[in-house]
Amino acid sequence: MKSKSKKFRSGRIVSTLQFLLIFMALSLASCTEDVIEEQDEGTVNEEVLSESQFVTKYFLGEPVKVRLEDDGTYSLAGSDTRLFSEQLSDNAGSFEENPVPDAAETGLALGGGIRKWTDGVVYYVINGLSSSVRSELQKSFDEWTSKTNVRFKERTNQSNYITISSSGSNSNSGVATLGMNGSRGFIRLGTRATAVVIIHELGHTLGYIHEQNRSDRDDFVRINFENIQEDAVDQFFKSTSATFLTGQFDVNSTMMYGSFTFSKNGNPTITDLNGNVLPRRQARISSLDIAGTNALYPSSDSGPDTTNPCDGVSEWSRFTRYSVGDRVIYRGRLYERDFTRWNLIANCN
Repeated sequence: MKSKSKKFRSGRIVSTLQFLLIFMALSLASCTEDVIEEQDEGTVNEEVLSESQFVTKYFLGEPVKVRLEDDGTYSLAGSDTRLFSEQLSDNAGSFEENPVPDAAETGLALGGGIRKWTDGVVYYVINGLSSSVRSELQKSFDEWTSKTNVRFKERTNQSNYITISSSGSNSNSGVATLGMNGSRGFIRLGTRATAVVIIHELGHTLGYIHEQNRSDRDDFVRINFENIQEDAVDQFFKSTSATFLTGQFDVNSTMMYGSFTFSKNGNPTITDLNGNVLPRRQARISSLDIAGTNALYPSSDSGPDTTNPCDGVSEWSRFTRYSVGDRVIYRGRLYERDFTRWNLIANCN
């Protein structure tokens, strides 16, 4: 998602991916894992979840229903997106859509934090996957690395990494945390997980939320709330605070829900504006996913730059909406926009 309005796809994947990529972003099952399972027509099998199992928190400044899981993360009402407590807040006021660049350094609270991976490299540890799932995982790595600047590398001693393991669920399913989270990030895959699902989960790891959460989605698709499972309505909310990675909504994004996801009656939950079901998600990322990801994670092969890194960069403005990857000058230092924060790049010469 690439224009000034890009979004945290993501999740908006960066095509959407971007912010959200912010936040590029929120929201993609087995009965035991409460995750999305990719089936013949994208249908979803889910246990009936009691309303009492959920609490209301704020993500990106907007209310969402979440459930505390045994591992200490929060699931978004049964979806495959897992959030850490610091990515959520108890009120909308703790989220700042356009924080001052040095907010993280001065200790100011940043609600809904999602961070992109340093230098576009995702380090991982594999724990207990079958040979068949490992093969599908490698296909998924290859799909991202052959078309974008992102790289996946096995961890040696890095402090930021994800653990990719089996959920134990006999299904083609997965769950994933959002963005870079130190050593706590994870992807958990069903024993029949395929590249269609894994590519999507890697998108969450990169920081992308679901495409159907874009605030402009009603111009492109129709959400049939009458067909959505009651406890999954949150998964179709529109995020007005997420930043787009690209300016165009993308039904072909790997971060897009299928037409029958969270259906309670076998009828489509999402159609195009004419009532037709959407194309089935494939084991590939879309052209907009590629463009958005490369905008969020630019190539680092340009070689050393001996010029002033701040040349041509404008001062930060409270009245400008920034996208992931944008750079500004603030108090004599160069910052680059992450999903929900600014990262210090260099001091200006």
